[in-house]
Amino acid sequence: MTDALGTRAVLAVLVPATNTMVEPDLASLQPPGVTNHTFRFPFPELPATPERLLELMEPAVAMVLACEPDHLVLGYSPEYMPEAAGVAQQLRATLEAASGLGVTTATAAVSAALRALNCRRLGIVNPFPEQANAAVLSHFQAEGFEVGAMECLASAQKGKVFSARVSAERIREAFRAVNHSGVDGLLQVGTNLVATSLVEELEQELGKPVIAVNTATYWHALHHLGLHTPVADCGRLMALKAHPAMPTP
Repeated sequence: MTDALGTRAVLAVLVPATNTMVEPDLASLQPPGVTNHTFRFPFPELPATPERLLELMEPAVAMVLACEPDHLVLGYSPEYMPEAAGVAQQLRATLEAASGLGVTTATAAVSAALRALNCRRLGIVNPFPEQANAAVLSHFQAEGFEVGAMECLASAQKGKVFSARVSAERIREAFRAVNHSGVDGLLQVGTNLVATSLVEELEQELGKPVIAVNTATYWHALHHLGLHTPVADCGRLMALKAHPAMPTP
């Protein structure tokens, strides 16, 4: 339901309580007449299953409808779980049933963004524990992409908000490290890493499309609502013209 400021759309954004990147990232991309409203769920550990993740989300989902949003955006990357595409579909179906809203997932958004930019061979930056790299690799291969390089930024002392403390310069270094000659797209997943604000400069430096998960998620949500218009200085993805046939979120 639109309102005096959200004259085009009111978006509810669901994120872990520890996440400090999604909210400012989406605010930086917010077009006129669209407002974002963040709902946070407890995040005492990295959930091992979609069922545990949904259990943690339940209190926040119960509050989402109070602001009468038009759409729900899930700012979370489950690519560390086996069969992440299926996990994302399960999350979307459950959230849609609970809220009655359309739901955009980061997982589906990233695949749509990569296809829109014709990226097939990827260099990937992620914040997940190293033991999750096999799941990340398997997910993108199952989606039809090749993975040429991967940089994992998790720490052995990983805390609940560790990802948000990784510096912008460390992220730049990670993108440079995965920028192999055979790679035609550079991707960051894990929604609590700084990346959206670096996309334009990294594309200028590295000469390839750079996809930040939070950028892709918001781009996809706006497309789903028919509200995306090309934006300059935010990277190639946000500069794209609207696609007439956008996949489901």
